[in-house]
Amino acid sequence: MPRPRPEVDRSAGQDSFLDVVTNIVGILIILVMVIGARIRHMVIEPPVAPAASGTADEVAALAATVTSAESEIDDLQVQIEEISLEASAAAEARLDLATALAAARHELDRRKGLADAAKVSAAERAVRRQSLEEQLHRCSLEARGVAEAASETHEVLAYPTPIGRTVNGDEIHFRIAEGRIAYVPLEELFELAKAHTRRHTDSLQDLSSRIVTVGPARDFTLNYVVETKVDRARGQILVRSREWVVRPVGPGVGETVADALAPTSRFRGVLGGAKPDTTVTLWCYPDSFEGYRVVRAELHRLGIPTAGRPLPEGAPIGGSTEGSKSVVQ
Repeated sequence: MPRPRPEVDRSAGQDSFLDVVTNIVGILIILVMVIGARIRHMVIEPPVAPAASGTADEVAALAATVTSAESEIDDLQVQIEEISLEASAAAEARLDLATALAAARHELDRRKGLADAAKVSAAERAVRRQSLEEQLHRCSLEARGVAEAASETHEVLAYPTPIGRTVNGDEIHFRIAEGRIAYVPLEELFELAKAHTRRHTDSLQDLSSRIVTVGPARDFTLNYVVETKVDRARGQILVRSREWVVRPVGPGVGETVADALAPTSRFRGVLGGAKPDTTVTLWCYPDSFEGYRVVRAELHRLGIPTAGRPLPEGAPIGGSTEGSKSVVQ
């Protein structure tokens, strides 16, 4: 990059030249004034009669002096005019020089501004480049880490497309709550309810409806509403169950999901005694959805049709004559 040349202030030399010209003009003016004063104060003495020849010579000399002085005055006048012209030209030159100097300073300032802007832009590009290089280095390290990291294999369970159908065949029920799974013996409880109703038919004749409790059977009891209707024409009493609810005898009923998947668990025993086309219905509470997924996966592996019935917290297992059947997928 070429080094900038030092600035030379030329106004000082121009001022010295004008000072010299002004001094010369002043000296010439002073000389003209002195000569004019001498001429005005010259005394011409009348010629002396006895020395006539000498007086004529002096007059001639004086006339020559006057002529010479007038000639010098004319020459000085011409020089004054020339110097005035030169002074005017010098003033114009000085004005042009000052204008050129101002333009040069403006151009210099502009170039300095451009140079400063270029330096700032170069610095910004350098910072940006350094930042990009750091990002590139960091990305390279991350890519290397990903390439060298041990790959993990996750098993994804795939189930058949869920096409639902209503369960019409045999069905067994399990309750999943508090991380435990328990067999719900609905068929056994219904048989107890039928036997209880047969034994107490005479006491039910005058009741339109009542709540009856039977059990426990395998840690569950059955509460059901009995409706009776007397057909006097035929002499018959019609008895039916309108609603029923199954409740556990206490907390902690059943076995843990991990124990249920063991080969000799009660869960395996119930499944082993079921018919081939039996559907398993899982009644699940919100605190045991993870256990539900584990049990469902095992039933899917065994090829057993499974139906899910989620229950809100605190709701019992129940049904009615107006209820719906389980749907298996």
